[in-house]
Amino acid sequence: MTRPFRAAMLSALALVVGLAVLPCASAATGDVQGVFDAGGQRQWISCAGTGSPTIVIASGLGASHTMWGKVIAPLRSLSRVCISDRPGLGSSPSRRGSTTTDAGEHAEELRALLRRSGETGPFILVGHSYAGLIDRAFAAAHPAEVAGVLLLDAVYPGIQRTFVASYRGPWHEGGTTIDMDASERATKGGPNLGATPLVVVTAGDPATATSWADRKWNTEQARAARLSTMSRHWFAKRSGHVIQNDQPAMVVSAVRWLLRRTTRD
Repeated sequence: MTRPFRAAMLSALALVVGLAVLPCASAATGDVQGVFDAGGQRQWISCAGTGSPTIVIASGLGASHTMWGKVIAPLRSLSRVCISDRPGLGSSPSRRGSTTTDAGEHAEELRALLRRSGETGPFILVGHSYAGLIDRAFAAAHPAEVAGVLLLDAVYPGIQRTFVASYRGPWHEGGTTIDMDASERATKGGPNLGATPLVVVTAGDPATATSWADRKWNTEQARAARLSTMSRHWFAKRSGHVIQNDQPAMVVSAVRWLLRRTTRD
């Protein structure tokens, strides 16, 4: 997949919208779904399934939970799964307060939402595209709460300094501006995940990566895989940027790999 196409996908994700719903919970199943006050924002979340660690899904730039329809059921057959919408996206109301934010703030808002909805972790963080920065920031700030990480064609810190115009900051979604320099700082240069299980899945066939931008992307993906001493780097060769839609089985396989390594004695 070429970098212009990937950049177009990053922009197109911002068109995904949804409707807000009221909080509800099922005492029989432990399922939770609705809009909650957390972290100074009102955010929608849905948690269902049983098992630990809990899988926490974060969507790419401008995208909602609807982007994950092909993998939610298979993942919930493996463990408990939570998926949410950031303020102004999908089923979440518009952002309160400042309309400028960053991946670090998004990570803290996600953590607050999980706590507000009764989820205590540990968590396997699954982040697509821009959400890769959110998950890195989450892991940098709260390493003890992270049992594993899955980065799906994820944005890398410093992407705003590349020559590709579509990547230059600031970025925008849901009526907010994303400070990419602050987002980069929130990852604390990585973070260093130690031996926390990590899977990096990159879209496209590396054999077709002929442009500078393609090679840069794949180099940064390989660098991301070195954030942990227990990691795998896979290529979704038949996939565009939205791997969970184009090759959902690979996403499920990656989570299964993480679960095996986080639940073994």
